[in-house]
Amino acid sequence: MSFIARRQLSTLIPPKIASVKNIGENPNAKRMGELVSFYKKLPTGPAPAAKKPINPFLRYKAAYFDGNNASGKPLVHFAAFILILGYTWEYQTHLKHHH
Repeated sequence: MSFIARRQLSTLIPPKIASVKNIGENPNAKRMGELVSFYKKLPTGPAPAAKKPINPFLRYKAAYFDGNNASGKPLVHFAAFILILGYTWEYQTHLKHHH
């Protein structure tokens, strides 16, 4: 195992295994104790549900881009928008004059 891989594995010490009493008289024991207390203060459980956005652009983003809802539907919506916009523009500039 290379030095870099061993070093990366050595920095991934779970807080319950790396407690201050298991470390002994290491000069970094105080820092490790602060790290363990930091991990104990972190919230547990699922994240609180986010509020529903009021802005229509943010609602669209939440519906099609965020989380597990990500999909390719915005590409279809964009293509349909361009087709409708293009036909409207062509009708106003050229097609209505040929009737």
